[in-house]
Amino acid sequence: MYPHPPTGEYKLLLQCCDLDMPKDEFGCYVLPLGSDQPPRYIGCPERQVISALFNVPVWARHSLHWYPMPYLKYETESAQLQDQAEQKLVIVFDTIAESFRQMRPPFASTYSSIFEVDGMLGIYSSNRAKEIVDIWVLHNYESEIWDLKYRVELPLTQIRRKLQARDGDGNWYVIVASGDGDVLLLVRFAHWLFYVDTDGKLVASFQDINFYKYGLKQTLVPHDFFTTREGFAADASPFI
Repeated sequence: MYPHPPTGEYKLLLQCCDLDMPKDEFGCYVLPLGSDQPPRYIGCPERQVISALFNVPVWARHSLHWYPMPYLKYETESAQLQDQAEQKLVIVFDTIAESFRQMRPPFASTYSSIFEVDGMLGIYSSNRAKEIVDIWVLHNYESEIWDLKYRVELPLTQIRRKLQARDGDGNWYVIVASGDGDVLLLVRFAHWLFYVDTDGKLVASFQDINFYKYGLKQTLVPHDFFTTREGFAADASPFI
């Protein structure tokens, strides 16, 4: 769902992934909330990446941004880097023009994802062993200039001590998030979650806690279609 500034409407961006559909029907549609009209076809981004496109978008400059991640396994890091260099571009959906375009990413290594940091776009990536995490920030949106803001060496020795020396490099999973102006790294292994700062310091560890790329935010807009009544559960929580 996204706001459409020219009309003030909220709309749904819909994706059709049926590869057997006719070329002029395969792709994306928009539908105003509350409309009784059929969705309107708006075209398609790159056909070869559409299956990997719509994961978790990042909102900035009246646009939604995705950084496609190929769903392939590679025998070597060089093979994945070569594929990455040929395929990966940031996909941008302009919510005013309701059209797609592409944006040049930084030269990031394998295992990369996009996120929002201080109202700007960020991309974080790790090496194959997931020992080093690079965090890039798009400081100049119009010129598509990315700066390498942090290079974080994860405290794997300390983490392994917490895990009682269990080996599990293949099961590490790292995400980078931003909140209240701070950037933090969350490292998951099995049922453990580790919080690491941008200096590579292990700040905290938790057991039996998981994380997801999806987050909840308090809404600041009293949308008419979220009307509630006194005593309903929605009145008791600021989250949707």
